[in-house]
Amino acid sequence: MPDDDPPLSSTVTETVTTDTGADKETAASLNAQFEDFWKDEDAKTDGAPEAPGAGQETKEKPESRSRTETKPEPKIPDSEHKEISDEDIDKWGDLEEDPQNPQIKKQFSDIKALWHQDRARAKAEAERAAKLERELEETRKNAWTPEQKADYEHAAAVRRKFDFASDPEFVQRFHQPIINTFQSLLAETVEALPDRAAAQAWAKYIAENYAPDALDKNWWNHSVIDKIPDETDKAAVRQGVANLLRMQKERDTEINRRSNDKSSYDNWIKERDESRAQYTQKEVMAEIGIQEQKIKEILRKDPAEAKTKEEREAIEKHNERFEKLNGHFQDTMKDLSFNGPRAMVRAAVEATRAMYIEGEYKKMEDELKATKKERDQLRSELDKIGGARRRISHTSGTPPTASGKDNSKNGTGLSLRDLDVRKSFDSFDWGDGSK
Repeated sequence: MPDDDPPLSSTVTETVTTDTGADKETAASLNAQFEDFWKDEDAKTDGAPEAPGAGQETKEKPESRSRTETKPEPKIPDSEHKEISDEDIDKWGDLEEDPQNPQIKKQFSDIKALWHQDRARAKAEAERAAKLERELEETRKNAWTPEQKADYEHAAAVRRKFDFASDPEFVQRFHQPIINTFQSLLAETVEALPDRAAAQAWAKYIAENYAPDALDKNWWNHSVIDKIPDETDKAAVRQGVANLLRMQKERDTEINRRSNDKSSYDNWIKERDESRAQYTQKEVMAEIGIQEQKIKEILRKDPAEAKTKEEREAIEKHNERFEKLNGHFQDTMKDLSFNGPRAMVRAAVEATRAMYIEGEYKKMEDELKATKKERDQLRSELDKIGGARRRISHTSGTPPTASGKDNSKNGTGLSLRDLDVRKSFDSFDWGDGSK
């Protein structure tokens, strides 16, 4: 740099200066005294410009400030932070209609209505968001680790296969034929082996200790077929083994198809429930048709068949009784359908109780018949006594007396000498040839 160039200045440019009335010497002295003070103060302000001299007050214009000043934000009253509620909006009155701007009143009303709608939507969304947040938090708490998820999926697959393989319909359709074929094959092998006693003991041991799935094709070939001497018997047993293995393969394929994933298993459950419901309905209706033949006398009758008013009333009462009985029958069937074993016990107890009551009823019916028969006999004897009295009164004109005298003229009157009344009529002529 040339020597004649002026040195760079580090002093702050003065913009507005106010004369304080101090002379230059006094100002220089004050500047020297306060130099250290302003340096300490400037060090505190992270690179703030040097302080002006003591004889000057510097006022910087806003655009020329080199030192950032942070103004405090104006404090907003608490009333301005208060949330405006729907009630506050409702308190606002409607605007008066302005002739020059008539639409302003309607627009203000629309704004209030939109406010309410937005508030309702915001409230609903806030509740939904809170609910989702709670569900998410709960899900996070119950989240599974990858190992737990893998273990669960494996256990679920095993459970599906077990449920399907143990279903009675599946067992009857796929598994039971395998058992039957296995037993037939062992019996056929016993007939083909030369030592019958040893073969029977061997077949019994195999049947008691091994399932068909535990015996593979290799075992059948080397442990059974190779020991049969006759080639024809070998061929027959070999064919039976092939048939057994084919049936096992079909069973395993069906298990995998129905229980390999959850959707296939759910479809099977749905089909099984529908099939059982149809079967149950069919069996119920068939048995109802059979049982109705046993209770024809209590079934509903058509009132139009009545020929008289009394008969119609009797049929209507009969139908009312039938409706009550039919309602009890339907309630019992629903109880059996929905409550299973407990309902079966209740139905069995009711049936047993009905049988007991029916036995008691038959006893009472027999006693009633015997009582009626005895009553009819006594009534017949009473009628005979009454007829005898009328006949005596008609022939003698006077009834017999308690003294035992015979008041009849022909000597055929009623005798009361004996206390046994039945013997008193032994010699009486009834006029009907019964003497």
